[in-house]
Amino acid sequence: MKHHIKKQLTLFTILFMLLVPAFAWGQEWKIDANHSRIGFGVRHIFSTVWGHFDEYDGTIQFDPKALDQSRFDFTVKVKSINTQNTKRDNHLRSNDFFAADKFPVMGFTSSKITHKEGNHYILTGTLQLKETQKEMQIPFVFHGTAPSPFNKDQVVAGFDTEFEINRLDFGVGDGKFKEMGVVDDKVRIMITIEAIGEK
Repeated sequence: MKHHIKKQLTLFTILFMLLVPAFAWGQEWKIDANHSRIGFGVRHIFSTVWGHFDEYDGTIQFDPKALDQSRFDFTVKVKSINTQNTKRDNHLRSNDFFAADKFPVMGFTSSKITHKEGNHYILTGTLQLKETQKEMQIPFVFHGTAPSPFNKDQVVAGFDTEFEINRLDFGVGDGKFKEMGVVDDKVRIMITIEAIGEK
């Protein structure tokens, strides 16, 4: 009886050791804010106004060999919007657009990552902006990894994405500036991320 129990425990230990790596989370990466940017561009009559958000945070767990356990989650502080024009930034924070006092944070929560081809992937998740949540499929490029030139125990990973949203779908404005031909409803989003991971 004791021999049978010991044999079962041995088999369980071997099985556990084999299964644990399969369920380990993807490589965890810390965003290097000094070399990353969450930017956007929107048409104003004829020109394009470019801007970005100064304050954001994110959780990145990514391993191209373990996409089912990888994820990208982001939160952005709306009041940190920066178009290098104080008057315009304050207008964007107002109830005419973001209503930043009432909705100080917007965020993205991932649900799935799929490989498209080469270094191209599709990130599926939910974007929450003001009171609206919408599922989106966002293409991104994984540039790979390289040893950190500053710390021999670290590696650097690079990610880029560019996609478009309709701001009116999220209640960012009521459409009057679109009708006036002043601010387009389409917003181009460009995100570049450099992240640090441990070897």
